[in-house]
Formats: sequence, structure tokens, C-alpha cells
Amino acid sequence: LEFGLAIPGTIGGAVWANAGAHESDVRAVIVEAGVLRADGEVTLSREHLVLRYRDSVLKDVPFGAPDVVTWATFELEPADPAVVAGRLDEIRRWRQSHQPLGMPSAGSVFRNPEGDSAGRIIDELGLKGARIGGATVSEKHANFIVNDERGTAADVRRLAEQIQATVRRERGIELVFEIVFAGDWSGWEATA
Repeated sequence: LEFGLAIPGTIGGAVWANAGAHESDVRAVIVEAGVLRADGEVTLSREHLVLRYRDSVLKDVPFGAPDVVTWATFELEPADPAVVAGRLDEIRRWRQSHQPLGMPSAGSVFRNPEGDSAGRIIDELGLKGARIGGATVSEKHANFIVNDERGTAADVRRLAEQIQATVRRERGIELVFEIVFAGDWSGWEATA
């Protein structure tokens, strides 16, 4: 599970979104998960979770109460503690040099498009430092929107939608959100 170092969230959220980094993800290690549905709890195998890149069958609930992951079983491979410590140190160093750690953010905003990097595209378009209210595209990694602690969820969403529109207009690429805007956004009107 070394790949999960510093990925924000919970085990349930990691299963729900097939969280991953550093060339691995939940799909590679999960055996099964307990899922609480409106009609009771079920156990879903890896196959029944239909885990895909930052996605699962759990995200396909269109209306009503969302499914909730209550537990998960993983199949891990034993390794020498020094090897594990080395992997963790390598991941920690990579994150410190490439990501805006220590600043409030929701992690990677967009999924990487097939064969490319969302952060690279956003950076190439000169959007690092773009700001709406208290939300700013990180100068360290362009796929992170950081919050100066005065920003609102609406600031983050407006900036993310502005990035999405710019990438669509300039590159013809539709960036897909990796983050989820939770809560009631029924009155939200996109600005882009």
C-alpha cells in the first residue's frame, strides 16, 4: 500500500474512487469490500466493484442515497521492512518536490487524459498562478488548486471550470474532474 502515502481521504473513498499513485491503485490490491446500500449491506468482489482509472461501479448510483464502503480486504505482499521504508522515502521525496504539500487542497483536480498529464497541459497553457477569490492554481503542480484559507468551495469550482474551459478551447481536450463537488450544487451555474 506504499502508493497510498499522502493520498488524502479514507479507505472507503479510496475504494469508491479507485485511488492510486506511483503506478499502482486500489484495484491492484483489493480482494473485496463491504458496501452499505439503501436496501442493506452487500459484499462486492474486485470484479463486481468494476474498478477503472479513478472510477468504480460505486460512482454509478444516479439518484438517492449513495453507496457507502464500510470495510475492505486487501491482499498485500510481504516485503523486508527496509525495502518498504525505502519505497516510502522515495514517494515522500517525490511528493515533496512535485506537490504543494502543507497547503489546503483536494489533491489532483482532474483525471489525466489518455496518454497525457492534466498538470502538464494546464502548465503548458500558462495557468499556474491563476486565481479566483482564495483559490489558486498551484505554482508547484498545475493539477492542484490550493486554498489560501479564505477561499470558498465556489472559488475552487469556478477556477476548476475556468481551467476546464481553457483546455477545451485551446487543446480540444475535455478534462474530467477527479475531485467531487459534494453537497447541494443544484443552483450552480457554470461560468465557463
